[in-house]
Amino acid sequence: MSLDQYLLGVDVGGTKITIGLYNAKCELQKSNRIDSGNRSATDIETDVRNTISELAKIQSLIVSVGISSAGPIDLQRIEISPVNIPAFRKFPLGEIILGELAKFGSHPQIAIQGDIIGMARAEVFLDPTLSETTAFLVNAGTGIGGALIDKGKVLTGDTGNSGYFGHASVAFAGPICNCGAFGCVEYYAGGAAMLLRGKENGIVTPLSDFATLNSLAESGNIAAIATISSGATAIAQATVNVMLINDFTKVIVTGGVVLSSDIFYEKMVSEIASRIQPHAFLLDFQIRKALLDSSSAELGAALLAREVLLTS
Repeated sequence: MSLDQYLLGVDVGGTKITIGLYNAKCELQKSNRIDSGNRSATDIETDVRNTISELAKIQSLIVSVGISSAGPIDLQRIEISPVNIPAFRKFPLGEIILGELAKFGSHPQIAIQGDIIGMARAEVFLDPTLSETTAFLVNAGTGIGGALIDKGKVLTGDTGNSGYFGHASVAFAGPICNCGAFGCVEYYAGGAAMLLRGKENGIVTPLSDFATLNSLAESGNIAAIATISSGATAIAQATVNVMLINDFTKVIVTGGVVLSSDIFYEKMVSEIASRIQPHAFLLDFQIRKALLDSSSAELGAALLAREVLLTS
C-alpha cells in the first residue's frame, strides 16, 4: 500500500455511526459522526451518503473500506441488522458506501466485522503485549459485546459474528430480550436496557441516558445503585463463563457504560473476583480498561481495510 492511498473506517453503534478517513499508516485524518438512535433508515442513509461524499471530496484515492458494526452482520452481502437499531434490517451499508465512492471514481475493496471485533483489533494494534497472550475484551455500552484475542489474532468465527456476547443467556428462565432470546446479558447490562430496568425498579426521575442513571447512583439513589449493580453482576457472570470455557485469565473492558461509571466497573471487577473463587486455575486473573474508548471500533475498521488490501 502506497502512502498516497487512503482508507475509510466505519463504526456502526447503537446510538451513533462514525466514518473516518485514514492514511496508509492508519492515522486518522478526519472523522464525522452521525446520530443513529430513534431515526429512520432513510434519514440515516442520507447522512451516510453525505458524509461519504464529504470525505471523498477531501481525498478521492480511497482504496479500501472497513466496517465495524453491531450485529448481526452478513459478511458476504455487507449488510447489517443491529439489534439496537430497529430501522436497520438487512441494511445494505456496503452497497451504499461503494455507490457513493463510485461517483468520485473510487472502486475500493470492502469488508465488514463485528464492532467489538474492531475494538479488539485496535487494542492489539496499540498494545504489542497482546501478540504474546490471550485475552477477552468486553464492551459495555448501549449494547454488550465481546471479542476473543489469541496471541494477536482476533477470532471472528464461522459467520463473522463471534463475540455476540450480549445475547448469551445468564438466566435461562429470564425475560425475553429485544433479540428474541431469554435472559440475555444485554437485557440487564446494556446502557439502554438499564434505563428500562431503572424505571421498573421505581426510579421516577426521567432517564434520558445512562449518565443520568449513573449520576443518580452516585448521589446515593438506592434504585439506581441496584440497577447498575445488577447489570454489572450479569456481565461479570457472563465474563466468568467465557473465562471458564476458554481458560483466559486476562480481561480488557471498554464501552461508554463501564468507562464512565466507577460503580459499574468496581462492581463488575468484584463480582468476577468472587465468582472465579471455585476455579483455582483462574484466580490469577488480570483486568484493565482499554487503551481507547469510543473511537476504537472505527480504528479497528480502518485496520481491517488495510489488512484486506495487503492480503488480497
